Amino acid sequence: MSIPPTRLYVGHYEEYHPPRNLGWAPAPTAGLYVVPPERTDVEMEYAGCMLYLGGSDPIRVEPIKD
Repeated sequence: MSIPPTRLYVGHYEEYHPPRNLGWAPAPTAGLYVVPPERTDVEMEYAGCMLYLGGSDPIRVEPIKD
């Protein structure tokens, strides 16, 4: 299963040293809090979700310019 390319705003970025133990292997080494553009009117803390990087799921992130 794949998700089509999606435009998201990055709320914040976290690095985990040592990798964060979330109960799966490999443990993620970083996280991105992302918010869809249509949710920017909602308080940032509740508008998005965390994407964990460095785990077993491939995630490709590219900056875009409008």
